[in-house]
Amino acid sequence: MQFLLVSGCSSLANHLRGVLRYLVTLHVLHLGSAQLKVVGPYHPLTATVGQSIVLPCQLSPSLNAQSMAVRWIRHHISETVHHYRDGEDLFAEQMREYQGRTVLSHDGLSRGSLDLRILSVRPSDDGTYICTVEGAAGYAEAIMQLQVAAIGSSPLVSLEGYQGGGIEVVCRSSGWFPEPEVLWKDPGGQRLPSVSQRHSHDERGLFEIQHSLSVTGEADGDLSCVVRNSRLGQEKESSLHISEQQSRDLEKECREMRESSSSISSSKSFLELCAWDEHSLVGFGYCLRA
Repeated sequence: MQFLLVSGCSSLANHLRGVLRYLVTLHVLHLGSAQLKVVGPYHPLTATVGQSIVLPCQLSPSLNAQSMAVRWIRHHISETVHHYRDGEDLFAEQMREYQGRTVLSHDGLSRGSLDLRILSVRPSDDGTYICTVEGAAGYAEAIMQLQVAAIGSSPLVSLEGYQGGGIEVVCRSSGWFPEPEVLWKDPGGQRLPSVSQRHSHDERGLFEIQHSLSVTGEADGDLSCVVRNSRLGQEKESSLHISEQQSRDLEKECREMRESSSSISSSKSFLELCAWDEHSLVGFGYCLRA
C-alpha cells in the first residue's frame, strides 16, 4: 500500500513538472514575440517643405536595439531610406534622394528608439514609410504615412485683355504642395468658375497654378482669387478692384485697338493693355496677341 502511494506521488510530480515546463516555454515564446513589437504613430505625420521631421518608431517594451538590424524603407525592401546593422549605418543601398538627409540616433537605440530624422523635407518625401527591425527573436515592422505640405506665394491677379465677349482676368501663384485648390469670388463673395486652368511642377516638385476668368462689363467691385492648401488648412488671397465704368472703358478701348491693329505690321501685331490693382490704374504692359 505504501509502495502504491509513493508511486502515485512520483507520477503526479512528473506530470506537474511537465505542465510547468510547458507553461514556461509558452511564456518565453510570448516574451520573445513581445520583444520585437514596434509601435509607430497612429495618425499621419505632416511636414513642411524645407524643414526636418522625425518619424517615430519604438520597440515595446523598450529594449536595447544596438545589436539588431534596423531598416527604414518606402514601399519595398529595395527602396531603402536608412539602414543600420551591427552598430553602424550602411549607405550602400540607400536611395539617392535620401543621401545626406537621414539620421538614426545610435544613443536612442539603447532605449529601443528607432526614430528616423529626415532633413530638408522635399515634396518627393510624401507617402508611406515602413520601420523594420530584425534580431535573434524575429522580425517586426510598423507602417506610417508622411504628408508633405508647402504654402506658396500670394496670388498675382491681373487683367490680360479682352477675349470672347469679356475681360480675361488671370490668377497666378507658385510654390504649393500638394496641388492647391483655387477659388474665384465675386464682389458679393459668391464663387465663380474658372474658364481655364493650368497646373505644372517646378524643378523642386512644387505646384505652379494659373487660372483665368472671364468678366463682363457688368462687373463692379473686388474680384478675389483664393489659393488654399487643404492639408494645412491655410490659404492666400489677392483681390483686383474693377468698377463697372472701368471695365466698359477697357472693353471699348480693346475693340477700337483691335479694329486699328490690322494696319500694324505683323512684327508689331499686339495690343498693349492696362491692369488695375485694388487702388489705382497701373500699367503692367501685358500684351494680347492679335
